[in-house]
Amino acid sequence: MPNPAQAAVTALAGSTTESVGQFSYDVPTDRWWWSPSLYTIHGFAPGEIVPTTALMAAHQHPDDRSEALELITAAVTAGIPFCSRHRILDAQQRVHTVVTIGEGVRGEDDQIVRVRGYLIDVTDSLHRDLAAATRVAVELSAGRRAAIEQAKGALMITYGLDEDEAFALLRWHSQHSNIKLRDIAAGITDRTNDPDIADLTADGKITEILADLTANDTTTPALPRISGTDPEDHDERLTA
Repeated sequence: MPNPAQAAVTALAGSTTESVGQFSYDVPTDRWWWSPSLYTIHGFAPGEIVPTTALMAAHQHPDDRSEALELITAAVTAGIPFCSRHRILDAQQRVHTVVTIGEGVRGEDDQIVRVRGYLIDVTDSLHRDLAAATRVAVELSAGRRAAIEQAKGALMITYGLDEDEAFALLRWHSQHSNIKLRDIAAGITDRTNDPDIADLTADGKITEILADLTANDTTTPALPRISGTDPEDHDERLTA
């Protein structure tokens, strides 16, 4: 029989891979009922064990146990609907991140007679999100590093600097203009072939680009000068 919660999970999460288990707790008899998929989430074969309050408490992650039990207690005593994201440990001591949704059901005497709800295993979704975020961060980081390396190369060729001196010049502009170093580097690499500065010499282009980047900053002191008697001499060095 199709799980009625699965359609909602798919609509909300955009995926059908989340495992959804159902539970029901009969308050007067202190008995739990689990759907087959809830056994699976907890690492058991369906019907392998008898679910109890003590068993469920034992499978709560130690750091999340008190909060999860407080929510269930509130549902049992006051019928308060609850939704909680917490962690459980399955029979093999693997950690699962789950979302538990439930509510108390009142009987004819207005007392809570049953607690019912769903437990959704979102572990894989979180892993996918983390992997995607990590991949994007790595790609962005690689792109930024590439721009910095290209800008360093442009400075090394133009001014005859070594790698450390080229980076020091980029860092100087970043620190004194309050512009991130990667943005300084991107500005240099993006505008090197700008037709508006095509008639300038190589060092003129760099000077123009850096001047434009720091045009709105009124606190930047005089630029560090490049020393050396011969502009073509690749032994020139950066001085303050």
